[in-house]
Amino acid sequence: MHLLNYSFPLVKCRFINRYKRFFVDVMLADNEVKTVHCANSGSMKSCLVENAPAYILDSQNPKRKLSHSLELLYLEDGYACLNTARANQFVEELLNRTVGKSKEQYFISSNFPYECFEKWQKVKREAVFTKETRFDFCLSSEKSDQKCWIEVKSVSMKLSDNTWLFPDAVTTRGQKHLTELMNAKQAGDEAWLFFVLMRGSEVDENILLNGFRAAHEIDAKYASLLEEAKNIGVKIALIIPKISVEGFSLRKFYCLN
Repeated sequence: MHLLNYSFPLVKCRFINRYKRFFVDVMLADNEVKTVHCANSGSMKSCLVENAPAYILDSQNPKRKLSHSLELLYLEDGYACLNTARANQFVEELLNRTVGKSKEQYFISSNFPYECFEKWQKVKREAVFTKETRFDFCLSSEKSDQKCWIEVKSVSMKLSDNTWLFPDAVTTRGQKHLTELMNAKQAGDEAWLFFVLMRGSEVDENILLNGFRAAHEIDAKYASLLEEAKNIGVKIALIIPKISVEGFSLRKFYCLN
């Protein structure tokens, strides 16, 4: 069951290089070199493999300077989605299909923890927590003033054969989100951090689960804050989508604490 579909067929090409952060050159089937947009502010470490099969999406927007965007690369562990917006869109569809809804066998077999979210009925995206902070999602109920705040992180970095990490660069924004999730929990709300593993489509789910960790060697402060957040009750989840050129479905939802 696809939760998120591509609106138009992806165009297969070859990755050449990335530069100026949001620009990627690819080679089309006719050997034309084309510059496309890359909606990823991270370092994309371990993903930038020259000549790797790449898949780009036509925006169908004639006003855009770059008509296409990079969506997928095919790497040694399968498809990797480099458009970080897809993780949030995927989670939004997942929440809309489960929160406040009757249980479906598809999600039950994927380990979705209905019991953790059964008190909520409404899903709001880009929710204001403080004047300085928005979280990706807020769940609420008409029966209570309590809320559930959710932040989503897209994971694409692979360190070795069986190790996948977040973050791929020092993230002061991510550190702030962890601090604010702890503040939400201490104020009496519920708080979740969803890591969406946007690569590894051909790797066994248990290997992905056991191989995921915080990148303490890249951002020691983030790793430390993550452990602190776990200890005070912020819930951490690893969500593994099934990634294909058609779109995204749910493989497994793992609660890590």
